[in-house]
Parts: sequence; structure tokens; C-alpha cells
Amino acid sequence: MLAVSRPLSQLNKPGAGPRPESCVSDQSAEKIQQALRRGDAAAAEEICRRALARRPRDAALHLQLGQLLRARGERGAGASALRQAVALEPRLAAAWRELAINALETGQLAEADQASAQLRRLQPLPSADAFLRGHVLGLLHRFDESEREFDAIRAVAGVPAARLGLVGDALARGDAAAARFHAERLVEWLPDQAAAWDALGQAAAARQDWPASTAALRRATELAPANLALWQRRAAALDAARCGGDEPVQVRERLLALQPGSVEAEEKLGLALIGAHRTAAANALFRGLLQREPQRWLARWMLFHTPDLPCFASEPARAEWLRDFERGLTEFERADLDAATAQHLLGSVPNFALAYQDGAHVELHKRHARLVRRLLDTATGGAYADIAPRPITRARRRIGLVSSCLHRHSVTRAWGEALLALPAADFELHVFHTGTRDDAMVQRFRARADHYAAGADSFAAWTARLRAAELDVLVFLDLGLDVVNQCLAALRHAPVQISTWAHPITSGAAAIDWFVSAEDAEPPGAEAHYSESLLRLPRLGGCFALPDETPLARRAETSGARLVCAQNLYKLHPQHDAVFARILAGAPTATLDFLTAATDEQVAGLERRLQPALAAAGVDPARVRLHATLCAADYRQHIADADLLLDSFGFSGGITTLDALWQERVWLTLPGECMRGRQSMAMLARLGLDELIADSVDDYVARAVALAGSSERRRALERRIGESKHRLFDDREVCTAFADFLRQVQPRDA
Repeated sequence: MLAVSRPLSQLNKPGAGPRPESCVSDQSAEKIQQALRRGDAAAAEEICRRALARRPRDAALHLQLGQLLRARGERGAGASALRQAVALEPRLAAAWRELAINALETGQLAEADQASAQLRRLQPLPSADAFLRGHVLGLLHRFDESEREFDAIRAVAGVPAARLGLVGDALARGDAAAARFHAERLVEWLPDQAAAWDALGQAAAARQDWPASTAALRRATELAPANLALWQRRAAALDAARCGGDEPVQVRERLLALQPGSVEAEEKLGLALIGAHRTAAANALFRGLLQREPQRWLARWMLFHTPDLPCFASEPARAEWLRDFERGLTEFERADLDAATAQHLLGSVPNFALAYQDGAHVELHKRHARLVRRLLDTATGGAYADIAPRPITRARRRIGLVSSCLHRHSVTRAWGEALLALPAADFELHVFHTGTRDDAMVQRFRARADHYAAGADSFAAWTARLRAAELDVLVFLDLGLDVVNQCLAALRHAPVQISTWAHPITSGAAAIDWFVSAEDAEPPGAEAHYSESLLRLPRLGGCFALPDETPLARRAETSGARLVCAQNLYKLHPQHDAVFARILAGAPTATLDFLTAATDEQVAGLERRLQPALAAAGVDPARVRLHATLCAADYRQHIADADLLLDSFGFSGGITTLDALWQERVWLTLPGECMRGRQSMAMLARLGLDELIADSVDDYVARAVALAGSSERRRALERRIGESKHRLFDDREVCTAFADFLRQVQPRDA
């Protein structure tokens, strides 16, 4: 029940305008009031009913009875009495007022509209009745009419404060549009009041407009910097938007300052530091927590999942992190955790860093997936079970797609076209976008989907949607990148569930049946690299859209070759250092740029790590330039300026390689053990450029040095890339093969 009379009651004060009261016309009035003053509502109602027996056509008595019935929760009977009152005396303004309020509180907007309109005809002067009418019109989304009512009483004492209550009322009704209307007007009325901006932030959150919500709450906290609740709402909006970077850290630092000694606030600051890629600072915080409180399970969980430096300070540090990952799994496999702790762990970080270590590590991935399922059962009290197996019998199969990265991203550049090309006549597509970003690619998925859901919702909400859809096949596009998807993949929601090479690593999850990969990138015996059954799609395993951008020209020629490594830090293990140093030593006029997609703090860590290898090879460190995250335009220009791009090994380039080849730049690779280390190789082989595929570290160094020293060879290779690069794009046979698989696949137990 909604107490909409509460904001109205703020206006019933001296100076707020007249409010005619009911007038019971005989001596019963005093008796009723005496009973009410004693707190004896039952006696007051009995007196009223006896009076009505004598005077059944007394409108004021019907009004009094309606008020008494409403006061004890008999709103239906109260409304009947009020309707009788206005039927007997259509000019009884107090009865229309009570009827309008009762209709608002019971959700009868049509009656509220009729009653408040009649009330305003009877009471045309600015008053609390204008407020009531404006409220009703706002809920009817007749916003221009509503604002005219509010404008008439804007200067009346108490109106702005009472209107704040209408934002809360609209939110309680689930009416985000009305909440937005009132909140936007309030910040115009009260631009220096934190409460108005808070209302605007909450209204934006109700419609999941997280950028608008965070902007409004940012202003609210500027105006009221000591208000804990405002900072908490701002933090919640940033979390819902999945924002990383400096702002969440600053907010969490402020919350810790407002709650000194709060371990929970300190833990959340650590999570914000992880989101800002300030991993060393986060881990230092978590280590400090563990020293003070050894049973802080979240701190231990974060430490074994997250290396201090994504690329590691040394090879022994990387080996020790792997050993600690296994120790961490063992600790949590043995731990007896409560539901709240399990929930906190599941909402923290996905199993991301393990994907970037050399080797398949299938058993570790399986253990981690089993642990996630166990934590999920603990967090939910075992509320969720796998669906029962069933054969797929629909002619038009129902396909579900789960992804947090449906915006323009390497994930959708790899898989977007194949999914969007699924024939609508054969497949009913249900898209579950667990991310919060929106752009042209998201809009394409929304347009293709038969059913589309998106937003920052909970595991429980997404599970309910998946189960309600009664899917035949569920595609997890990018497991390993998102905590919600990691939890969803621990359960079976459809007879067949698959993961893809958009994040090229096994899920380890028993509920995932297939891993969809690329024939040309998988080595012999690749089945051993996955807990799932392996499906090899033709060639590169993706239908890559032709880029819209025209290849850029080099800005200028230089005397020495410009070498570029355009890989994120997780791929650049310490074993690379000596290799790059040997190449620079063998090509003494060359320079090397690292495009790391990392923070300044992380880049500084890589720079420190490189120094011993450069010194040992006699290479001037000034020849090496390290770049933090670049904007898209600068990234493309650095690729265009490159004479030779050096691949990482273990986890090669994928979409980055594709970008460089579209720019007609020379890319040198050394294939790794697993598919994730062989994507560049598959592309170069597709172009017939086997001379850019090394077979050992020494061969990689020799080929790099030779290419760095010969501009003629590089230009000849660039011409060959330009002539053949079309082979990498728009491979519709991949779309056909994937659709054929989805038409035919059956559950393993069918």
C-alpha cells in the first residue's frame, strides 16, 4: 500500500492554502471527534453508522465514514462511502479529495484522475489540491499538464519538499518515467540541494540509465560530502554500471573514510582497485586485511586469483602464482563457508588470469568450475538444480545467447556476424545481454533477437529468465570475462550448452557440453585441451566483418625499423624479455613500441622488468617505448606506423592481428601449444605467408632481425598482404557450419 498522503500532509500547514473539512451536520460530530481523541476508532465508526441510519442522505456523514474506514485499512468500503458522498453532494470538495487519495493509494488511476479533476474545478485557487492534481497527472504521464499545476504552487511553503516524496512514490509504483519527470523538475527548482540530485540519481537508476544515475549522484555527494547514504548509492550505481577506473576507487576511499574501521568498506575498496587495474595496490590491501584477520575469505580469494602485475615481475613470480592458485583452490575446496561469504566470493572476480598461463591447465579449470558450483549451492541454499535432460524436438530451435560484451568488442568482432546470420526461419534467438553498454552492435542484436533482455541484474534474475525461455541450446559467448556469466555457466539451463573461442579457454564446467573453435588454429590432439567436446568450425572459425576504416598511411619513414608489440600485459610473460632484447641487439637501429592496454602503474612494472634483459643485451632502454591504454585512433595510427609487429607467444594476437593485417602491416608469430597461441598463425597461413610463422624462439629472433633489416622485404610482404587480406573476412561458410551444428546437435544423454 502506498502512503501518497504523506507528501500531501506536508502541505496542510498555515500558509499552504485552504483545505475545507467535512461538516457532520448534527451533534454526532462532537461525539465522533471525542471518540477519535480517545483513540477509539471503533466507537467513532459506530456513532457514524447510527447517525447514517437516521440521516442516510447526509453526504458529510458518508464522507466521515469513508475516512474512518480508510483509516482502518478498509479502502474498498471506504471508497464506496466516499462515492456515495459525492453522489449525494457533488460539490463536497473534501470527499473528492479523499476519493482521489484513496484511488492513488489503491492504484486506481482512472478514478484518481476523475476525482482530482473535479476537486480542482471546485478548488481552482493554488492549494494542496493543485499538488494532488499534479501528482495524478504525472502518474498518467500527462507531464505538461502536471507541471502547470506544480508551477502554480512552486512558491508555496513545503511544496518542493513534498514533491521529493512523489519521486519515491513513483519509484515504489515502478514508474520510472514519472520519477524522472519529478526529479528533473526538482533539480531545476533546487539546483543546490543534494536531495534533488539524489532523487534524480535514483530515478535514473530505476530505468537502468547508469551514466545519468552516477552523474546525478556525483553532484549530490559534492553538495553533501558527509552524507554516507548518498555515497553508498553512488557506489551502487557505479557497481551496476560495471565502471572501472579512478572514480569507483575515489568513492570507495571516501566511504572508508566515512566508516573508519569497516572491514567491508576496505574490502570493497580493494575490489574497486582491481576494477581500476591497480592490482598491486589491491593485493597489498588484501594482504594487510589477512594479516589482521586471517579468516577474511574474500581477501584470500582475491589474492590467489589476481597477480600483483599481470605480466609478472619475473618467471619465478609467475611460477609461484600458479602454485598459489592451486593452493587457493585446495583451501576453498576444504573450507566450510556461510551463504553470505560464498555470495561475496562469487561476485568478486572471474577465473581470468589462469587463461593467460602457458599450457591448457584443464584440471585446474575443472576444479575452479566445481568450486564455483559448490559456492553457488552454498550461497543459494541449493535452490537451483540443473534442468532435466530432454531431446530437442522443435523444428524451429530456440537458441539462447549469454554475453556481457555485445557492444563493439573483440568478442563481437569474432562472433557477431555468425550469430546475427542465424536464419530467423530456423532459429528463435533469445539474447541475454548481461552487460550495461549500448551501441550500434548491441542494437543489431536487439533487432535480430526474438526476445531480448539486458541490464545489471542479479544471478537469480538472469537464471529466472533463462529457465522461463525453455531454451534448446544456450551459447555462452565469452566465459571467463564476467562473474555473473561464470555463475550462470555452473548450471544447466538448456539441453545443450556451448562455449566459444571468443575467450579461447576451456570453461572447465560440467554443464558446458561443447567448445566451438577454429579448425586452422587447433593443433593435433587439441581435444585434450578442453573439458568440453571440441567442435572445429572451418578455417579461422569466425566470419569477420570487413572493417569500415580505410587503412592508414605511415606518418613518416624513419632510418630504423619501427617494431611494435600490440599485446596486453597478461600475454607478455617474462620469457619475452630476453627475446625482444635479442631482436633489438640484432637490429641496432630499430625501436620497439609496446601497446599494452594497461594502466601507467602496470606499464611501470613492465618497464622495470625489461631493464635487466635490455642491459644484458647491451640495448639502450631509450629505444623501447611503452604506452598505456590508447584511444582507438592512436592505436590504429601506431599500427599503421609499424614496420614489423611482433606477436606474443603462448597467447597470440587475435583481433589485433586482424587489425594489423587489414592495415597491410607485417606480423611475425611463433605458434603456441594451444588454440589461443595459434590464432595469428592461422591467419598468416590463410594468406600464404608461412615465412612469417617461426618454429622456435631462435627462429623467431632470426626472422625478426632479418625483416627489421630489409625494408624491401617488408614492403613486398605488405603488398602480398594487401592482395590477399580479403581471405580473412566475410567467411560465410563459417556461418553455415555453425547454423548446421545448431540444427542437428542433441544433448549427450538424449
